[in-house]
Amino acid sequence: MATHRLIVFTKPTDGRDADFNRWYDEVHLPEVLETEGFVAAQRFALADAQIGDVADKAPSRYLAIYEIEAESLEAALEKLNAGSETMEMSDALDLDTATAIAFSAIGERMEANR
Repeated sequence: MATHRLIVFTKPTDGRDADFNRWYDEVHLPEVLETEGFVAAQRFALADAQIGDVADKAPSRYLAIYEIEAESLEAALEKLNAGSETMEMSDALDLDTATAIAFSAIGERMEANR
């Protein structure tokens, strides 16, 4: 089975961080994970520690990584898109700045030998 990642950069509308984070964690992630092929998801916030002065270049303060296991990434994304019509969206999400980019694995996952 091929593995893929959907990397999503998002940010809340002004002053709506708490509403945004609650909606994303409690509503949006579970809804996305109901989509066939989407097997896991995890959210991140921009860290204070960075390599060099790059924090200002980040596309957003929040990141979600969705793990997809599907032979056809295109089919999985089409299912997500079709299901999005019934997903509960929040006005705390700044849709104008949201960016989603898909990646497909090109090698095996490596782990540290400790």
